[in-house]
Amino acid sequence: MLNLYLRSFMVLALLFGLLFGVGMAVITYLDAPIWIAFVFALGIILLQYLLGPWVLQLIYKVEWVEPASVDPELAAFIERVCEDKNIPHPRFGLIRDGNPNAFTFGHYPGDARLVITTGLVDLLGSEERQAVVAHELGHIAHWDFVVMTIAAAVPLLLYLLFRATLRGRGGRRSEGGGYAALVGLVSYVVYIISHYIVLLLSRVREYYADQFAGEVTGNPDALSTALVKVAYGLASAPKDQGEEDDTRTVAGRAFGIRSHGSDSERRGKKQDDARMVAGRAFGIFDPKVAQSLALASAAGGAVTAETMESAMKWDLWNPWALFFELSSSHPLPAKRIRALERQSEACGQPSSFSFQAVQPESYWDEFLVDVITNYLPALGLILGLGLAAVAVFTWQFTFGAAGIALLLLSLGAWFKRRFSYRHEFSEERSVRSLIDEVKVSAVRSIPCTIEGEIIGRGVPGLFYSDDLVMQDQGGFIVVDYRQPIRLLEFIFGWTKAESLIGRRGRVEGWYRRAPRPYVEMRRLYLDNGETVTSYLYPVVQFFVYAGMAVGAILLAIEMFVSLV
Repeated sequence: MLNLYLRSFMVLALLFGLLFGVGMAVITYLDAPIWIAFVFALGIILLQYLLGPWVLQLIYKVEWVEPASVDPELAAFIERVCEDKNIPHPRFGLIRDGNPNAFTFGHYPGDARLVITTGLVDLLGSEERQAVVAHELGHIAHWDFVVMTIAAAVPLLLYLLFRATLRGRGGRRSEGGGYAALVGLVSYVVYIISHYIVLLLSRVREYYADQFAGEVTGNPDALSTALVKVAYGLASAPKDQGEEDDTRTVAGRAFGIRSHGSDSERRGKKQDDARMVAGRAFGIFDPKVAQSLALASAAGGAVTAETMESAMKWDLWNPWALFFELSSSHPLPAKRIRALERQSEACGQPSSFSFQAVQPESYWDEFLVDVITNYLPALGLILGLGLAAVAVFTWQFTFGAAGIALLLLSLGAWFKRRFSYRHEFSEERSVRSLIDEVKVSAVRSIPCTIEGEIIGRGVPGLFYSDDLVMQDQGGFIVVDYRQPIRLLEFIFGWTKAESLIGRRGRVEGWYRRAPRPYVEMRRLYLDNGETVTSYLYPVVQFFVYAGMAVGAILLAIEMFVSLV
């Protein structure tokens, strides 16, 4: 629910950003008046607004279907909410992908499209599916398409104002030019601030969509458990789900989704015991009333209070979470879950869970180590340039100065990679055990091996999405496929990734959080003996060693020549 919308926005931003960049380069080259640049920028925004939905339909494999053919109960829910809230019925689409996700797009509410994946149907319970769809209907009801389009125009226009003052300063050095410089500086600062304000607005609208879902479903907890499953990957193929699985079985038959056990076996099971155990584990409500609050089950056991609490620890404790949220269009899942808990309490409903764990230690020391390690190459380059300047002016070094800068840059990269890429892949881990880890980031990884089934792409329905999604007994996780040349990733996603879905295998790689959990692939061993390998690590490592060697050689030659 989080990742697909964000990736869709990034795709559109890239496409229209390229168009804007080329257009501005032409306008600058022609030295056109500033009003032409403003008109051009507004034209790009309007073009993105008009063509965006068409572009998304072009690049995503969406099947437009009737909601009743997927889930009759969900179809009735959509019908009821649209009538009660006076929302135009959105066009309903399905993406055949095991990665659970949902998103909306369009020009305005009357032109809205609501898309879900088969993974969402397969991995969530009935009330959870309704809660996720209600969240998307909230975006439609709140006119989010138009609001975000208008908001995104402000930073762009401020940036153009900054560029205009640069041009003004270039043609004159008078007192007026100094005033233009001040206006340009203020414009640039406000442009940066406005960018983060737009992201803040985007996060706020997510809270309002969550609130809308809680209101129309009357069960904010359903969206909470759905968030735990989708955002943290704590969901597997359903089994022993009780009566709630009847609807899921219908959807499975309609779209070829696998089911587990017979209808009679599923109807014979009850999950009330699991719900009451989860309630007692948290100690926040009377188990006698817990039967109506149900924590939905996943393969390998229920998504209990303990697993939910473990999943939320990284968001609430790791300082990297704060850093990532500032530049994210979505709030951290744990904070959304907390807001939904407060909504449940305001409605007089007992909450299914509440984060009560006590932070055992401060994680700021690991954060500082991560930050310093992450910028070691840049620090090495700065130090190298400084020493190179000293060498040039003191000892008249030439290419030896370049050698110093290259050597220190490469040494910084080597230390960073030694920290971030450890190779103890022998430890087999489950998705759930990895989600529990707090001391992990995009820089600080956990080398591991995960075994499971590939259920979909990193971006469901995107025809060139190269990342994969692997599911084990207790959850699913994105497997990040990387190559030295991005074109190779595109080719893999276009020609190969689809054929791997449904295959079992074992992936070796580095588990990271940024903030969504993922595994950076080194190798993927498939059940038929085929191996998929990422060559990014060895290629980058080669260039690091080559940089160290070339830098040392240049420095040695310079010193030898100066001595002779």
